Amino acid sequence: MNDGDVMIDHEVDAIVRDLEERELVSLVLDICKRRGVPLRELCGRSHRLSVSRARQEVWARLRGDPQRFYSFPDIARIFRRDHTTVLAGVRAHAQR
Repeated sequence: MNDGDVMIDHEVDAIVRDLEERELVSLVLDICKRRGVPLRELCGRSHRLSVSRARQEVWARLRGDPQRFYSFPDIARIFRRDHTTVLAGVRAHAQR
């Protein structure tokens, strides 16, 4: 394991902790289970199509949840992404 892998592991751990603190893990795990994607992959940097689409669905669900509205910057902070990446992902999910 190189230093980049360790950094990625810490980043994924931080994302999972943020999801737990916001009580979002069950929502994310439901999507992971239905799509067959491991939580750590969804929270990581994988570009595999199945993982990306699951991640985009999570972002769309967070954005569209009427009881816990999350802005694009809010979602981006949770997932350690740029808000324009989240915006593009939500739009891509809506088009499918």
